[in-house]
Amino acid sequence: MEDDFLSFNIEYRFSSFIGSREVADCIKEYVATIYSGECADNTMNEYAGEIDFKIICLGQAEAEGLDIYELFDTYEYTFRHGQAFYDLNKGIFKKSILKEFPDLEFGCSKICIIETIGIIPEFRGKDMGAKVFKDLIWNFGDVCGLFILQPYPLQFEISENNGHLLQKLKLEQFEKDKNKATASLTNYYLSWGFKKIKGIKDLLFYCPFYKNDAFDDIDMDDY
Repeated sequence: MEDDFLSFNIEYRFSSFIGSREVADCIKEYVATIYSGECADNTMNEYAGEIDFKIICLGQAEAEGLDIYELFDTYEYTFRHGQAFYDLNKGIFKKSILKEFPDLEFGCSKICIIETIGIIPEFRGKDMGAKVFKDLIWNFGDVCGLFILQPYPLQFEISENNGHLLQKLKLEQFEKDKNKATASLTNYYLSWGFKKIKGIKDLLFYCPFYKNDAFDDIDMDDY
């Protein structure tokens, strides 16, 4: 297929259930699957990659009287990173976050933690990751006040995690030096509009409450 005729769709999926609510129900797991093709239901389209993320519903947990510490502790990943930017005992953002994004102090009922971003080789070099991120903000930026991402190169990921995706990425072609790979990936995410926060290691942040020139420069039409 010629590049001029590439067409992409993103399918967002999550599940829920009917019943009494528990603390774990305030974390929604999503998969955004990327397809290339023009079939509306994606049945005939080609798999191009995916983004896996979680939305932590802080406001919902508070309204239900659920424990915020226990909420973050639902998953090892959310607990480990949550401690860096959120005071789990007081239920408030840490000062370093509020210094960069002061409006979060006045209202942030949901936050999004992006766990995995993977684009298969055939569709790399088209800024597809940036475009999918911008689509994520378009769909969830009105409800999520903060987006968090750890720049961790997938070639160093444990194979059991997201195995179905990792097998398609041809990770053997990627940088073998972990420090170089992490630095390169960090700069790539910074070019999307993510920010480093002084005093918080390994995480990047994007807040849709504020104008962001790098984010605005992502061209959704240019393939």
